[in-house]
Amino acid sequence: MENVLTKTRKELLEDLPLGIKQLFTSITHLKEGEKVLVITDENKKEIGEFVYKYAKEFFETTMMVMPTREGHGAEPTEAVRAAMNNCDVAFGATTYSMYHSKARLDASKNGRLRWVGLQDYALHMFEKGGLTADFDEVKEVIDRVSEYYQGNTFKLTAPGGTNMVCSVKGRKPVFDYGTSREPGSASFPPNAEVALGPVEGTANGVLVFDGSIPHPLLNLLDEPVICKVENGFITEITGGREADILRKILADFNDPTVYNIAELGLGLNKENYLCGHMAPDEGSLGNIHIGIGKNLNFGGHVDSPLHLDLVIKDVTVVIDDCSLMKDGELLV
Repeated sequence: MENVLTKTRKELLEDLPLGIKQLFTSITHLKEGEKVLVITDENKKEIGEFVYKYAKEFFETTMMVMPTREGHGAEPTEAVRAAMNNCDVAFGATTYSMYHSKARLDASKNGRLRWVGLQDYALHMFEKGGLTADFDEVKEVIDRVSEYYQGNTFKLTAPGGTNMVCSVKGRKPVFDYGTSREPGSASFPPNAEVALGPVEGTANGVLVFDGSIPHPLLNLLDEPVICKVENGFITEITGGREADILRKILADFNDPTVYNIAELGLGLNKENYLCGHMAPDEGSLGNIHIGIGKNLNFGGHVDSPLHLDLVIKDVTVVIDDCSLMKDGELLV
């Protein structure tokens, strides 16, 4: 934390909730004089106000409240879009993720913004779990794994019945270190992952989601949701009540792109655990999340109105002839 805050402010930080302190220091390296924007919505005002309460004591901070959007990747209001281009760090304390929105992408490309997604947060996440991690250590793990997380053929299996193969030829790893320290960077702490975008049209097999589906209507799963995958798209969803909910969520978009297999995201933060919230679930070590819908951030060309992640537990991952993980245990 050297050269990030004055000594007096460092001392004051010791009284903050651990997760809040991490947001201001090791995650963003916020400095005196920088402008902070807290974006929230009607459903997550408690989280937005919690972050704002502490941020305003240290930094020039503005909070904006907008109507809750319709899903992950949806665009914010025009006023929020404009504000994102006039701040140093933005905390997105919203119901749905803005990471894949054009507004966030454009603001990050402008070169100033450091984006921190706090979507689907709960207050307990500021006290325990993934936000307590050593994020320098997390970065070392991600960098090590990423060397192996690329190739031609990706094979995914899991004890729950998952068995899918796809091509990742020409696709490069995408990282989320859980930190946004440099201008233009974006993260979703305490998520920490390395991800690949499957080549469109190549995924085939069965995906059995038995961890969670981070969505307000679903979250931790009581029973598996089974998805048949053909030529890059989910073609059939079976299971119980939760499968019915997912089927309706996707059908309501009336857009075939929402069924696209978009992302293979391997969680690598050992302090995370499945708790029904997006960041810790997606970044939990030993599990993988399959993103469906929009894949523009992963080297693809599918611009869908949705990007939704679904978690599979205790996975085995083989790329070409390299076994990276077996039954949730990291091998590289």
